[in-house]
Order: sequence, then C-alpha cells, then structure tokens
Amino acid sequence: MSTAESCRAPVATTTGNPELTGATRLGRVAASYVLVAVGIGLLIRADLGVAPFDVLNTGIAEATGIRLGFAFLVTCVVFYGLGVLLGGRTGWASLIGTVVIAPLLEVVLILLPEPLRLVGRIPMFVVGVVVLVAGVCLVITTEMGPGPGEVFMLGLIARGMAVAPARWVTDAVALVVGIALGGAVGAGTVVFAFAFGPLVAAGLRVLRYTPPTRSAEVVVAP
Repeated sequence: MSTAESCRAPVATTTGNPELTGATRLGRVAASYVLVAVGIGLLIRADLGVAPFDVLNTGIAEATGIRLGFAFLVTCVVFYGLGVLLGGRTGWASLIGTVVIAPLLEVVLILLPEPLRLVGRIPMFVVGVVVLVAGVCLVITTEMGPGPGEVFMLGLIARGMAVAPARWVTDAVALVVGIALGGAVGAGTVVFAFAFGPLVAAGLRVLRYTPPTRSAEVVVAP
C-alpha cells in the first residue's frame, strides 16, 4: 500500500497577458522614460509636494550630505535589491532608465513654466500624477525592467498582494523613511501616496496586463 504526501512550492502563475512585438516593447520603454521625466517635472513645478520616492531621496541627501543624484542611486540599489528578494524582476530597461531619466528631467524642468498661483499649480500636479502613472504602467507591461519602486511593488504582488495595496506599501516605506531622514514633504505628497496605487491598478487594467504572482502547486510523491 502506497501513501501520497503533498508539498507546496511557490511557482509563477501564467497571466494570459497580450503578446507584444519587440518594436512595441521598445516603443513603450522609450515612451515611459519621457513620460516619467515629464510627470516628475510637473510635480516639481507644481510645488505642492513631491512623490514619496523623492521625499526619500531628499531625506537621504539631507541626512548624509551627499548630492541628490547620489541619493537617487542609493535608493535605486536598495529598492531593486529588496524587490528582487521579494520576487520582482529587473531588466536592461531598469539600468538604462536609471541613467536616462535624470538628464531628461533636467530638460523638462527647463521647458516647464513655474506657476505662482494655486489655480495653475493644482492642474499641473494632477496632470503630473496621471502622466507618471502612464509611464509606470507602460514600462511594467514590457517586462523589460521597470524602476526601483515598481520592482519592489511587483515583488509584493508576486507574494500575493493586490496592485493598489502593493503600491501603497511601497510608497509608505519610501515616505516614512524619507520623513524620518528629514526629506521634503507637502500636502500633495499625501494625495499622491493614496491615489497612485489605485491609478496604477486602473492603468494596468486598461493595458490588459496582470502582473505575475506566485501560487502553491501541489506535488504528489508516491
């Protein structure tokens, strides 16, 4: 008489996402770099509160005395590493984006006006959030390597968390640590932290993309 023992091992599920051609993937990656730079630039010029990861970057720079660019690199390394440990995936686009987006942002900041009145700054903030969501969602769907926050978020999703809560946790970690280190924060930062997760979830649904998760597969041994 034989007995069967079952054990569970996490494996990536198939999501049935639409197939993208190589040209489409490259186009989305390039567009995402521009959109992310424009979105961040709009948030900066709106001056209502930067994104949580920029709070963290300014906090690291304030606490250590290093330049903001180096603080950004520290943030990237930490969140890429944690994201991979959780199950997120990096790629060549992660590295290129880390290098390319900063100079693109400098160009965007030169071109964008600086509205003085709140009536001009609020729409700029709203558009900045939407544009940033579009850039993030596009690069995620290519599976060629998103940014550090997205790798961390995808790692949480791989562990079974839904998209919006995963983004809330990601932004909360960056925000709390950034504030503790003395990072710059504003009312818009709080709005961003709550709104960004649901907006990313909605954007991925529009693009018909479901991030991969892990499930328990039963293995039967004789």
